[in-house]
Order: sequence, then structure tokens, then C-alpha cells
Amino acid sequence: MKSIIACVVAALLIGCSRTEAPPLITTESGLTIEVTRRGDGPLPQEGQVVIAHYTGTLADGTVFDTSRDGGQPFAFTLGQRQVIKGWDEGFRLLHVGDQATLTIPPELAYGDQDRAKIPAHSTLRFEVELIALKTHALADLLRAAFESGGVDAMQAKYAELAAIDFGDAHVSEGQLNGLGYRLLFTNETAAARAVFEWNVAQFPESANVYDSLGEACVKAGDREAALANYRKSLELDPTNSNAETFIAALTAAGDGADGLALMQEKMAIESELMTVFSLQAEGEVVDLGALGGKIAAFLTKPADDAAGYALVRNYSYLVESVDLDQAVALWRSYLNSPNAAVREFATNKMRFASELEAPLELSFTAIDGREVDLAAMRGKVVLVDFWATWCGPCIEELPNVKRVYAAYHDQGFEIVGISLDRPGDLQKLTDFVAREQMTWPQQFEGKKHNEGGNAMAERFAVTGIPAMLLVDRDGMIISTNARGEKLETEVRRLLGLTPL
Repeated sequence: MKSIIACVVAALLIGCSRTEAPPLITTESGLTIEVTRRGDGPLPQEGQVVIAHYTGTLADGTVFDTSRDGGQPFAFTLGQRQVIKGWDEGFRLLHVGDQATLTIPPELAYGDQDRAKIPAHSTLRFEVELIALKTHALADLLRAAFESGGVDAMQAKYAELAAIDFGDAHVSEGQLNGLGYRLLFTNETAAARAVFEWNVAQFPESANVYDSLGEACVKAGDREAALANYRKSLELDPTNSNAETFIAALTAAGDGADGLALMQEKMAIESELMTVFSLQAEGEVVDLGALGGKIAAFLTKPADDAAGYALVRNYSYLVESVDLDQAVALWRSYLNSPNAAVREFATNKMRFASELEAPLELSFTAIDGREVDLAAMRGKVVLVDFWATWCGPCIEELPNVKRVYAAYHDQGFEIVGISLDRPGDLQKLTDFVAREQMTWPQQFEGKKHNEGGNAMAERFAVTGIPAMLLVDRDGMIISTNARGEKLETEVRRLLGLTPL
């Protein structure tokens, strides 16, 4: 990255013409940028609003999204994590007026997550045009007003800006929608509804804005308004399956009151889960019992299996992070759940629970030919790290893993990597490990964890990565979520070192 920036600066200093054919640039992160037409405007700066057109395609040429069909360009604030990493990185190197092709590897896009028309592990190709830059975004100004004075201050700011036709603030449907959902997920329902209503006022021909407003109305308990908005969304976009699902639930059993209550209950639990995730990440101890009771009650109601399973999986992760014994008791309680997906999840987890009853036996031949046997590592603390090169959160965790390894390896800390990279990615894995100086051994089957057939993932009931199993000196698994600060804290404790 430094070399790229240096080239850009050098080109400006020596007066190189931006009309010349540019080279294909590949950044250190794996992003490739090919400028197909030079512009003569400035480079974006941190915090500026980037306004651009784009067409996104998969590797086979399938178009999954475009801003050009509706004519409305896309906007985001640079450096605020409002877009995938490949966009934040790529647009920093484009000038206003540039047209370019960004080829974004999975780890800078959506990793192992399916996103609408985008399959997991997809390399994405974007034809982009950087149209303009703005100093402010309406959504950013409204968020700042809310954070300083609540919903009243936010409404006052909107009225002030609307009176001057929003001045130099850029009005973006996507940014307003993002703000609305951030507020909705933190139980600021009235504020979220206000933002979604403003979005409807600004973009009345968009099906998406009515769909989002419908969700806020559901959470507020306003069934009639929710139905009206979902129906309007479906009218504008007859393919909107989300609107169809909500309309069906809201009109079930006569007046749909039960469906509304069930959706509200699920949203409330999701918000509580997100709050607990945040608190745990900050190191706070949270009583999970009440939340578990709410999920258990939800599972007895006639919701679809996928909705209940998503709640259970996230809750299980929280419990595992605190106490494995409590997690085993939780899995056992789900074995007779009325939800089929939850029963399958519990069965797989209980199979893994047998691994907790005796010292871990694990042996394999690593990709570099080393023979690995955890029995030979007794007396050491071992991290068994399930990860993949395409996994964004895994790559984010890697600097922490490398730091702890460097600090405590000589004192008895080892790492064993279990790569869940895809078939045909052995060379990519080998190159990545060498480049990142990951000197610990790596196991590779060439099979993804949630597509079946990966023996390691099935044995340890891995449903998401990174999954970081910490093994004590006696070979016993003592943690399945040793991430972030917890990794160093637990390694020091197990090595008998004083707390930091």
C-alpha cells in the first residue's frame, strides 16, 4: 500500500499526465485496480462523502447489483466502515472522474457469508465511476445530532437542513437506510422510524425505503402502518420476498395480531443479543439466564425453524464464551426442541461435547510435511485455530494471534492451524502463510466447514469461523472462543504467569 501511495504522490510531483494508460495495480491486501478512464479531480479524503456509480458482477459475469438502472448513484462516507473493505481501500486511490475496475477478493468483501445474490467466498468485480465528493452526508449530520441531543435534536437538525434544501449535505438513500437500521438495532425505534420516514419522503419510488419503514412499524407495534408500507414496497418491487413474508405473518390468524407479536418478540431478542455481544466485547460480565429464557419461550411458538435457529446459534456463542459447562447444559436442553434446525444443532454440539471429557487427541500431516500430534505437546498451552484465507474476521484476528504467539511461544505456547479454505486453494493458503510468517503447522482438507465433508469441522461442530479452541497443559479444551484480549489473558493464566 505504501508503494502505491508513493507512486501516486510521485506522479503528482513530476506532473505525469493522467490521460496515459495506467498499469494494473495490485495492493498488498489482494485488491486489484485498473483505471480505464482517467479523471482530473482530487483524491478522496477520510470522512468525505464518495458519490459513485457501480455495476457489480460475479466471476462468471452475472450482474448482482448496479446503481445505473435507476440512475441514482451510491454514496458512502470514506473510512466509516459503511461499505466492504475493498471499496474503502479502492476508492482512496481513485480521482474524481476516474472510471475503474475493482476486483475484490472474498476477504475484502463478504467472506464466508451469503449476501442475497452473492454466494459465500465470491470474488467480486465492480465497474465504478467516481462522480463527485461532498464534505458532509445528511445521515452523518443526523447521527451526530442524535448522539448529542436525542431524537428531538435529530428532528430539529433535519428540519433545519430541509429548509435550505439540505445545503451542501449529500442526501443518500443507502446512508439514511443504514442510519435507520443502526438505530433500530439499538432499540431507538422512534428515531429509526423518523429516519425511515424521511427516506420515504426523499425517495418515494424506492421499494426498499418502504420495506425498511415497515420493519420499524412492526417493532413499534403499528400493524396497519407496517402492512401499508410492505404492500407499497411489494407494489414497487413484486419480487420482494421479504415484504411477502411479513405481509403473510401480519395477516395470519385473522387480524394478524399473533404474527405481529411474534415478529416483535424476535426483533427484541435480536437487539438484546447485539447488546450482550457488545458488552462482552468490552469485557463486562453479563447474566445470560434471562435472555436464554426468552429464547426458550420463543422456540415454543410457531415461528419458522430458521428464525429460531439463528437466535439459538448466536446465544450459544455467547454462553460458550463464558462457560463451557453451561454451554453443554444448554445444548443438552435443546435436544428435544420443537425446532428441527435447533435439534440438529444441539445433536452436533453434543457430539463435540464428548471431546471435552478427556485430553484432546489430534494428529495430522501439515501442508509443509510436518507430522503433528497434540499428545506430543502435553505440558504446553495450544491454540487450535479454525480459520481460512477468505474469512474477513479471521484475517482481522490474525495480528492478535501473531502477537500472542511471538510473546509466549518460548514460554510454552503453540498454535495449530486448521484451514477451511476451499478446494484448489492449497497454493493460495501456502503463499498466505509464508507471506504472513505464520510458522505454526496448518492442516488442510480442501473443504469448507458448512458445506459438508470437512472431517475436522464436523468433529468439532464448527458452524462459523474463526473458531479458536484453547487447550491447557493437560490437553483439555478449556475455551472455544479465545479471541481478542481473551486469548492473551487465558494464555498467561494457563502458563501460570501473573495477570497483566
